[in-house]
Amino acid sequence: MSDDEDDFYDDYEDDVCDHDDRDVDILTGRANCWRCGESWWLSDTELKRELKLQADMWICMEEIDATPLKQEGAET
Repeated sequence: MSDDEDDFYDDYEDDVCDHDDRDVDILTGRANCWRCGESWWLSDTELKRELKLQADMWICMEEIDATPLKQEGAET
């Protein structure tokens, strides 16, 4: 790595983690961040938001799975 790249990463470990890489157990309400390793309990509001997000994602994936794949060269 060049010196410029080294300078970029100097303060990396001092940054506050935003927990973007978190995993949520919706049965227990426990969240775990894969980036920093911190774990915490979600509030009722956070858990409701997570449940809605996962439900919406589930519906989206069901719609994608139900859409037939278009084969290359097939007539439409």
